[in-house]
Amino acid sequence: MTRADFTNTFVMMRLVLRRDRTRFAVWVLAIAVLVLTSASSVKGLYDTPESLAAYARLVKDNAALIVQAGPGFGLDDPTVGAVLMNELSIWAIIVVALLSMFTVTRHTRAEEESERADVVRSTPLGRDANAAATMLAVLLVDVVVAAVVAGGLVGLGLSVAGSVAFGASLVGAGVVFASITLVSAQIFPTARAASGSAFLVLGISFVIRAIGDVAGNGLSWLSPIGWAQAVRPFADERWWVLLLPIAASFVLVALSAGLADRRDLGAGLLPQRVGPASAGALLSTPFGLAVRLHRASVLGWATGVTLLSFFYGVVAEQAQRMLDDNPDLADFFAQLGTGSITDAFLATAVTMTALLVGGYAVAAVLRLRTEESGGRADPLLATPTSRARWALSHLAVAMVAQVALLAAGGLALGLGAAVAMGDAGRVLQLTGATLAMAPAAALLAAIAFLFAAAWPRAALASWVGVGAAAVIALLGGVLDLPDAVKALSPFHHVPAMPVQPFEVAPLLVLAAMGALAVAAGLGGLRRRDMART
Repeated sequence: MTRADFTNTFVMMRLVLRRDRTRFAVWVLAIAVLVLTSASSVKGLYDTPESLAAYARLVKDNAALIVQAGPGFGLDDPTVGAVLMNELSIWAIIVVALLSMFTVTRHTRAEEESERADVVRSTPLGRDANAAATMLAVLLVDVVVAAVVAGGLVGLGLSVAGSVAFGASLVGAGVVFASITLVSAQIFPTARAASGSAFLVLGISFVIRAIGDVAGNGLSWLSPIGWAQAVRPFADERWWVLLLPIAASFVLVALSAGLADRRDLGAGLLPQRVGPASAGALLSTPFGLAVRLHRASVLGWATGVTLLSFFYGVVAEQAQRMLDDNPDLADFFAQLGTGSITDAFLATAVTMTALLVGGYAVAAVLRLRTEESGGRADPLLATPTSRARWALSHLAVAMVAQVALLAAGGLALGLGAAVAMGDAGRVLQLTGATLAMAPAAALLAAIAFLFAAAWPRAALASWVGVGAAAVIALLGGVLDLPDAVKALSPFHHVPAMPVQPFEVAPLLVLAAMGALAVAAGLGGLRRRDMART
């Protein structure tokens, strides 16, 4: 690399920030609201030494909760900050990682795939300037997130050192996963494949961290998520751990630059497979084409959902063991009226699987917007294929795939629980419980369809529903959200089996709402111009 390779890097950085200024503002605001409302709620709920000690007894050494939260640093002498980190840190880390990953893919591989990078590179721009500009923009946005979060926590009365350490851990995690995505963008020829591989690394990092934290064998030091938590905000901070994401990021960025020198612009190191000379019968229909376009994504999501669900099933046994040894935990669940802690944990695992599948369904439906804005829908619609048939083909693939993913996730969860607990009945029980979430996930997809079909410029707003559903499902209790707010999540209306009995009425209502959203989307699609941005 030479200085000329970075010509006009800061010009490109300003362009990245300008193009995504609204997206970045929404991300920063959403993360700040998530963290600060959680901090305010935790501060109100655990306002005495006795309540803090009770919380520590409830969650400490509970493998089922460690999987979802982390190692529980600081719970030997619990403070409000330590409780907040145990409840929230891993989810904040993942959200910042997603922000960084989406940004890198959008401004690197997606730009090359759409051939906009060719136009930009025709100007006096260094070969590595765009990648460097993107990474600098990600770093800047992550620092802004950290500053807002740390400042808010200090304003709520938490310690300055812990607040700054938490913000720094978020920056470290964000930059590491941005660097991982940058490497993926050099290897894979499409933005979808690059994003999928980066998401896979994020999922593996979560699993490695969970196994390491539960076993206490140090395996979590192999996970960037584990690094971020090992900074130990509000629990005798370890500042030296921040050197790990810094070093890893430098290595990954250097690797990315080396890989970029070995490929052509617009191509990945892994070439796209050459297809047959003539199309098969499957590609003669819009639905067959949609299946072809979505199949790689479905396989990737299926792998991630299955592995994660199986892991949750295996560790569910630990929940019951903790109940036997902890009377405070038994009293807690008795007050909730949710039966055994094992069933409560499995119900949470079912919801998490459904949230993941809901995220897939939204991403799959938004492929409509990608196909339209990329100009690939025009040749298809120039044939006798109607707009409705084209749009419904993608929606149909998303709906069928999300049911298949739920079935795979439920089966894996049931198999994991059956293996761990020796109860074969769990397989059918948890498969059915997970499939019952299909109408809720389908409603999220239908809302995405409404936006993509009728208001394509606002299509990304579909992710607000996914984010809100995740916050309500995972943090609704911590935030002490009112029932009216919880009702905004479609998953809130599905019986939390195996804790609650099955009810068909809520599922029918969710299905009817989804059908109305699809009908409204088709109406909007018929009335608007195509490829209008």
